[in-house]
Amino acid sequence: MGFWKTLTGLFSTTEAPKVLAKKKVKSKNVLDKAMKEAEVELDKFEPKRARTKKGRYVKDNKSTSNINEAWVGGKAPKKKAKKKVVKIKKK
Repeated sequence: MGFWKTLTGLFSTTEAPKVLAKKKVKSKNVLDKAMKEAEVELDKFEPKRARTKKGRYVKDNKSTSNINEAWVGGKAPKKKAKKKVVKIKKK
């Protein structure tokens, strides 16, 4: 192509949408690739008891009400509901 055809081709209405469409497709592919690379899988949080260097359990400091030092991460696991046992009386 000559210089003049290239110059007019950039400003013509028939060529411009094709050029823009190619740029959008390339940028979309780049974004999709970046999103896949940025994905992180998180492990299920399992609460663990905090331990000292000797391996003993750490107790909770009652003066700090918002943090539980006895558990790694500062939060204790939720307590499970106990099942109620119903005794049947025999006559």
